[in-house]
Amino acid sequence: MDTSKFLKAIDRFKEIKLTVIGDIVLDEFQYTEIMRISREAPVFICSYLYSDYYPGCGGNTVLNVKSMGGTPYPVSVLGKDEAGNVVFNSFRKLNINTDFIKFSKKARTNKKTRILAGGIHRAKQHMLRVDFENKMPSVSFGSKLKNLIEECDGLIISDYGYNTISTKTGNAIINFAKAKGKPVFVDSRYNLKRFRNATFITPNEEEAGEIIGEKIAEKEKPLLVQLKKLVQLCSCDCILLTRGSKGMVVYIRGNNFYTSTGIYGNDEPVDVSGAGDSVISAFALSFCSGLNHEDSALISTVAGGISVMHKGTYSVKNEELRKAFENGKGLPERETFRDS
Repeated sequence: MDTSKFLKAIDRFKEIKLTVIGDIVLDEFQYTEIMRISREAPVFICSYLYSDYYPGCGGNTVLNVKSMGGTPYPVSVLGKDEAGNVVFNSFRKLNINTDFIKFSKKARTNKKTRILAGGIHRAKQHMLRVDFENKMPSVSFGSKLKNLIEECDGLIISDYGYNTISTKTGNAIINFAKAKGKPVFVDSRYNLKRFRNATFITPNEEEAGEIIGEKIAEKEKPLLVQLKKLVQLCSCDCILLTRGSKGMVVYIRGNNFYTSTGIYGNDEPVDVSGAGDSVISAFALSFCSGLNHEDSALISTVAGGISVMHKGTYSVKNEELRKAFENGKGLPERETFRDS
């Protein structure tokens, strides 16, 4: 495979500016050491060691855009609390613009605490996750945000169900961005159908199956029929369907074919946490750098493959993508199914 066009696109990531709107939370990773089995119940008693903190959900998308070489502009609402300050300061330390991060006294910052445990000098395994959740006030759509969208090359909506971008605001933003010729990439955990007229949506198989009301088919015509149905239900232009160990599928509205891309790397991931954020970041950067849908999907497949080989939420680096395409070995194979 001639990888020169991919390497040129990866180099152009540094020129791309992306607005990232949506739910930003605090990811906490608590590392503990297993001491003994409790007498009260068949559970481990663990001694706390330390915690790591990172911006999560849409915040992880922001970090991935940044680490891949792009310039992200996060737009979100945080609680006026310690967790919110940790997220905000994390962005500031990385020289990420925070002008569109607002604080609210009416809600607390959502937090996901992952507890990892292991023996002395042993790798720590993810044992439990505790979520601290509430609904957030929606971002406002005024002249400043309109100016930002016009200045950027594209827009990512990251919706994890915390209401930071309401249906009304989300659709107004999508319509405005598309009217200005900006591609809109939507990743929504529960509400893909409410964000109408997006350029791209990035559901996984479970999310897509919930929308169409049936299990996603393995391949060929049954899958093509479902992709056409999904495009209609979500009123979008293109679908990037992520399929775990089966890779990804790209389908464009009106086509009588789809293109599938295999996986990159090991088919037994270390940790899938945040991999979807890496995928949509790489896809948006690639498309805004001039690659077509299928080529953008190839880079995002590589990004996802790199992400799942690391523990916790991981920010894929530009040099990691460049190395993968410079080497050229193990790149995913592509196959097109066409309904004759």
